[in-house]
Amino acid sequence: PSRPRRMIKQEPEVDPADAISDWFQTVMMWPLQFLMFSLRLIGRFSKLAVLLSMGALIYHQIYVCLVPPSLSESHAVNFVYPAESDQRKGGLPANASVDFAFQRQLMVREGRRGMDWSSGQNSGSSLDVGVSFVLPESDVNRDVSTFMVHVEVFDKQGKISGRGSRSVVMRHKSWLLQLMTTVAWSIPMLLHLTEEQQTLKTTVVQLVSFPTSGLHSATVSISDSRLQVYNAYIDITFVLVGFRYYMYHWYFTCLFFGTLVISNILLAFLRWAVRRLFGTDFVTEEDAMRRDSRDRRRSGGVDGRETGGGPEASMGVF
Repeated sequence: PSRPRRMIKQEPEVDPADAISDWFQTVMMWPLQFLMFSLRLIGRFSKLAVLLSMGALIYHQIYVCLVPPSLSESHAVNFVYPAESDQRKGGLPANASVDFAFQRQLMVREGRRGMDWSSGQNSGSSLDVGVSFVLPESDVNRDVSTFMVHVEVFDKQGKISGRGSRSVVMRHKSWLLQLMTTVAWSIPMLLHLTEEQQTLKTTVVQLVSFPTSGLHSATVSISDSRLQVYNAYIDITFVLVGFRYYMYHWYFTCLFFGTLVISNILLAFLRWAVRRLFGTDFVTEEDAMRRDSRDRRRSGGVDGRETGGGPEASMGVF
């Protein structure tokens, strides 16, 4: 007997034009699929984003109420030297006066923001008044060596709010170090990119309590008028303590943790308010779907055992 022939199933031929069309449709659907995925993702996390935004906004308002908008001011100091050269060589003091009220008017005209004195009146706040000098590394300044700085600050009524004196000395450099520094920085100095100078800063007056209207003026004097000065500035700085110190100097870290804490407090308050007003708990859409699924499973398992459905009913539940 002849063996039956095996029927060989022939696959239908695929038209290359149809394959290209399907591929083109798939490629064109990618942006739409990505857009739909982005919308679902935004919808899923929109509640969390709103909650975190409210927490960040509340933290910012707390930061504005506690931390001053500006913690420091710096004003130029112009010393008045003795008119006679013999008096200058004799080392008589050089004095200068600074009118803070006038300087703040100049700051406002230039668009700069000054210190808010009322916001710095919280307990624990203090005020540092210092002087900065930019001095050339000249032989005259090396001969002067140590000099004294005396500062007096006044309120609006002209009363002395604080006074103090500090000694200042230029950093020592040996002739070998001076020579090596000059050689190493010779090209930048020739191009006027740097100069042989030193910047000296010192805190002269520390005020624990100060007038609400702020400091109005100050006088600065140096003990030796032979001192050559490029620039001099008087610096006023708020000294923060406690939470305000960390909120200002660790801004982003405190913003992150503060936003999380405030968001959790808002969420707890929202749950409590919904339970108090409507008698039900505040749940998100995901929590509701998860709870409904769990309830259906429990009810299905009970019905299966009551009707005696056996293992098949139990398997049907899961």
